[in-house]
Amino acid sequence: MSLSDLISEVKNFIASRLRSREDLRVGLEVENLIYDQKMNRIPVNSGTTFSTSDLKARLEEKNSEKGIAPTLTMEPGGQIEYASEPHRTLYDLNSELKTYMANLFHIAEENNLMVSDLALEPVLPARNITIIDHMKYKLMHGRFAETGTHGHEMMLNSSSIQINLDYTSIEEAEKLAFVSDCLHPFIALLFSNAPFYRGKPAGKQNMREIIWRNTDPSRSNCLFDHDIKSPDGLLDNFSAYVLNTPTLFTLEKDGSVGTYEGTLGDWLGSLYDRGVLESEDIMTALHQIFTQVRFKHILEIRGPDHLPFGYELAPAAFFQGILRSPDTLEKVMEICKKWSSGDRKRLNELAQTVDFSCEVAGQTLQVWCEQFLSFALEGLTESGEKKFLEPFAEEFFTTGPFSLSIQASFEQSGKSVEQFLKDRWEEQKDFLGE
Repeated sequence: MSLSDLISEVKNFIASRLRSREDLRVGLEVENLIYDQKMNRIPVNSGTTFSTSDLKARLEEKNSEKGIAPTLTMEPGGQIEYASEPHRTLYDLNSELKTYMANLFHIAEENNLMVSDLALEPVLPARNITIIDHMKYKLMHGRFAETGTHGHEMMLNSSSIQINLDYTSIEEAEKLAFVSDCLHPFIALLFSNAPFYRGKPAGKQNMREIIWRNTDPSRSNCLFDHDIKSPDGLLDNFSAYVLNTPTLFTLEKDGSVGTYEGTLGDWLGSLYDRGVLESEDIMTALHQIFTQVRFKHILEIRGPDHLPFGYELAPAAFFQGILRSPDTLEKVMEICKKWSSGDRKRLNELAQTVDFSCEVAGQTLQVWCEQFLSFALEGLTESGEKKFLEPFAEEFFTTGPFSLSIQASFEQSGKSVEQFLKDRWEEQKDFLGE
C-alpha cells in the first residue's frame, strides 16, 4: 500500500463522523490524582488497600445510580480519568460533570481519601510511583526512558483537562486544529495550575508544559513543531506525520498488546498487505500521537492543566467561545495567520515560564491572554453560555494563573507543602459539601 493511500485511509477515518451544524457536540476529559490522608498516592493496581481499580468500580456503580454514563479509565500512575458523553451545550455537560464530581467526593469521603485539583504531583518523583500493570503502558514507560527527560513524569505524575470537539467538514476541522495549535502557548499560561514540584514551589516554571515538551519529541509538543504550520492541507500533513512516527505498541486481533519495529505507517501497511487492516487499527495509531492538538474522529485539545475545583469547565467554555462562533473564529484566525514562524516558535518557548511580561508580535503575553479571553467571552455571548467562563476570567484578571496565586497562599501559610495541601483539602471538602 502506498504512502498516499495510507494517508487517505487515516484522513478518511478522521472525517468519518462529520456532523451537521445543529448537532455539533463538546466533550470533556478530566484527570484527578487521589491520595490517602498521609499524602500517599493510592495504588493503581488492586491489593490490600483501596486502589484506583476499586475507585473506578465504585464510581461506575454510583454513576449508574445517578443516571450518567461517562467513560472512566485508569491512567498509568493511578490517576482516575473521567470522559464525558458528548453534549450539545455546556449546560448539559456541566450537569453531568457536577454529578460525577459529587460522586467522586462522596466516595472519597467514605474511604477517607483526598482528591487533588492540581495538574502535577506536588511531592513525589515519578520513580516513587508504581505503574499500572498493563503491557501498553510498560512499553511506553520503556520508550520514554530513552526519548526525553520527563516522560515518566508525564505518565505517572500529571493530570489535565481535555476538550473534545467534532466538526462539519474537513475544512472546518483544519481551521479548528490550526487555531487551537496557535493558541496553545496561551492555553498553557492561562490554565497553568502546577504550583509545586518535588516538594517545593515551582516558582515561575510552568512545570506541566515543561514536562510535556520533554517527553518524546517525535510524538508530543505542538503541530507546529512537526512542521504543520498552516490550515491548508493540515489533515493530509497530520496524517503523513502520524504515519512517519515510530510505533509504541500494537493491538492484536485477539486483544493482546504487541510490539513492532518500524513506523506506524509501516505497521498499518503490513496489516493492509495481509488484508486485515481495520478502522480500530487506525485508532490505535492515532492514540500514539501526543501532540497538544490531535485528531481521532474528533479534535482533541490537550493543553490545559487540571484546574481547581469549580473551574473544570472553563477550558471547554474558552474553546466553545473561540471555535464555535464563526465571527470570533475568523477574528482569531486572522491574528494567528499574521504570526511568523519566529513568533510561534518564541511563543512555544515562552509558555514554559509563567511570565506574562514578555513581548511577542507587538504585545505582551498578558495582553494577548486578556485579548483571547475577551474574544472567548464575546463568542459565548451568542450562545448564552458566558457564565461558564466569566468566573475564571475574573479570577485571572485579578490574581493571574493558579500556579502563582496558590504559591502566594502557600508562602503566606508558613506550612510545609504537604500540610498546606492537607489543610487546603479540608477547606475545599467543607466548601464542596455545602
